[in-house]
This record gives sequence, structure tokens and C-alpha cells, in this order.
Amino acid sequence: MAESLDREFVDLIDTIGHRRSAILATAAQSVADDVRRDADYLDTAAAHSDNTSLQVLHLLPEITWSQSKLWRYQLAAAADRIAEDIRRWGAPVPRCTAEEMTVHLALRRAAVLDTGLPARWAMTTSDRGQLPDTWGDLGQYLLQDDDVLMLYDVPPEAVAELAGGVNLSPTQWFTEFTTPFPMPDRWMYPAIRLVADD
Repeated sequence: MAESLDREFVDLIDTIGHRRSAILATAAQSVADDVRRDADYLDTAAAHSDNTSLQVLHLLPEITWSQSKLWRYQLAAAADRIAEDIRRWGAPVPRCTAEEMTVHLALRRAAVLDTGLPARWAMTTSDRGQLPDTWGDLGQYLLQDDDVLMLYDVPPEAVAELAGGVNLSPTQWFTEFTTPFPMPDRWMYPAIRLVADD
């Protein structure tokens, strides 16, 4: 299979490795499942950072907190795609802002799953000496940029004015952008699930 992939993508797959790839896929799928649960719990209500019943949506930038239930399900579908990409190829390459955010969230979860440490320490702890990179270092390989993280630092009304920020408005989070190298076509993923799995 790897011979049909772009060399740069194959290098990315090799950098992640099988063990970390499996952990990252599990983490991305758990993000998808938790977003669905949060969406069902909130229904049409806004998320808030102090809502301890939420698993994911309160961790997103404030500009997303009032998005619709459909938007939240689209975010879950983006996380599903990232998880499936990792299972299929061994690495994700996000193709839209929602998928970029999913990778950020999944990296933190994967680091915690792997190290058993709180996220802030897990992201900077070496990968048990097997690879020189920490989980946090993987972000530089998996993401074109950190533009989506700027949303945590600016008030919601200023997002439209961010220079160089592509597809940062929540209404544009699902618009595909150009990837840094040619990507294989994705298989047809199942339609968006309208209810969370129990």
C-alpha cells in the first residue's frame, strides 16, 4: 500500500510509528464519540468552559460554543475521518480546520493515554526513549500550521480580521483546503450518525 502514497506522506507515517499511530487513532475516535455525546447533552444550548458535564465542546475556542447541533455533528464526523485516516494509512493529514482541531485534541488525549500523565506534562514527556520526539513534537509533522489555535487568544468578534487565517470562522471549519502534498482519496465514510452510540 505504501508504494502508492506520496513519499512525504510515507515519511510522516514512519515518523509516527505503529504504536503511536494506534494510540492516536483511538484518541481521535474517542474525540468523535465525545463530541456526539456533548452535542446530544447540549442539544441547542451553548457550551461553556465551566460545564463539567462536557467532554470536548467546552475545550474548543469560545467562538464555537454557540454553534448548532448539526455543526457539532459535523465536527464529530471530521474526527471520525481523522480516526479512519489513521487506521487506514497510519497518519492523519487534516484537510479542513475542523480536522486540524481534531488532531490537536487527539494528540493531547493520545499523550495522556500513552504516558498516564496530565496533558500538560504528557505532551512534553519523551516517548519512553523509543523515539526522540514527544507527543507535542508530533504536531509539527501532522499540522501545516497552528492557525486554529489563535482562536483561543482572540475575542470571537476579531476572528474575521485575523491576517492569514484560513477558514477560521466556524462556518468555514468544514471547507477543505490544500494539503502540503498529494493525498490519496478517502474511502466513502458512513453518513454522519445522528445519535451517539451507547
